[in-house]
Amino acid sequence: MAESRKVRITLESVQDGSSHIHAYEGEWFRKERSIFIRYSEPAVEGEPAAGEVRTLVKYRQDELSITRRGVIESEQLFVLGLRRTGRYHSAMTSFSLETDTMQLSLHIPNGDGTTEIAETLPTTLPFTLEWEYEMHVGEQMSGRFHIRLHIQEERNQ
Repeated sequence: MAESRKVRITLESVQDGSSHIHAYEGEWFRKERSIFIRYSEPAVEGEPAAGEVRTLVKYRQDELSITRRGVIESEQLFVLGLRRTGRYHSAMTSFSLETDTMQLSLHIPNGDGTTEIAETLPTTLPFTLEWEYEMHVGEQMSGRFHIRLHIQEERNQ
């Protein structure tokens, strides 16, 4: 049985030099040799395709997958040093994509303000998943991304 914890998720995304930070509430759990982070992205008022998107992040050593379901349906796979196929679908567009991953690591805090790259899956919180990749649509590179997903236990108020 997988133990689950409520978590606070901070997603920092840098695309071609432009940075965005989003915060979500979700849950974290371990199952066999993988960790999972599940959260919902709320509908954004004024957006033409407004609606909730449920996101599931699965990480195991050297592999990360992100599956999104809702008004946006997408699947992305990140494997260090390899190009992997995925897909994206919304009411406006649909296309196949590829991710070419240059960096994929999981960082745990040392307690002195620094972090170290984890050699095994974490059993405690907090931790940070970090990856860098190029996205290709067709043979065109459509962007270079650097993502940090910081996971910490939700504090009861």
